[in-house]
Amino acid sequence: MNFRDYNDFEIIDLIKQGNEEALELMFDKYKYLVAKKIAKFNLSDEFDDCFQEGMIVLYKSVLKYDDDRKKSFMRFFETNLEHHFISIIRTRQRYFKFVREKFPVLIDYHVEEVESNQYTETDIKQAIDHLSQLELVVFVAKFINDKPVDLIAREQNVPIKKVYNAIDRIRQKIKMHLQ
Repeated sequence: MNFRDYNDFEIIDLIKQGNEEALELMFDKYKYLVAKKIAKFNLSDEFDDCFQEGMIVLYKSVLKYDDDRKKSFMRFFETNLEHHFISIIRTRQRYFKFVREKFPVLIDYHVEEVESNQYTETDIKQAIDHLSQLELVVFVAKFINDKPVDLIAREQNVPIKKVYNAIDRIRQKIKMHLQ
């Protein structure tokens, strides 16, 4: 069989009827398009795997193609193939992003030492001096005496939300003054 003797609709009908020679004919017809798309998406380093996946996409496109659509089979297959290769690239990018974030030592081959901040007692006292009266009481109760938030709220006769807000403000003020 020569694919020039048949149009895509005839070949697709033969494939859906179970003709394996027609399937080989379709593979021969579109193998260059698959190779072109592999080069376009810069997947040449994995050519064999991508070519096989392209052939699988071709077969699935043949099975899903409905000639009532306004698209030719070639455009339908080309769109499916491009979407498949885009998903391969996105999966690869997500993987390498994960590796870069989780294992920077394996990629960069160097470790950056974080400069340790040594604060004097006067630095800490100056930061604490900027706290309001409620914030100072909450600071002592929460961070020094390690009391739970609900107990602090009952002792101070304030809503729990107010204690949580005070804790947030304490952290912000101390961080701001120690930088």
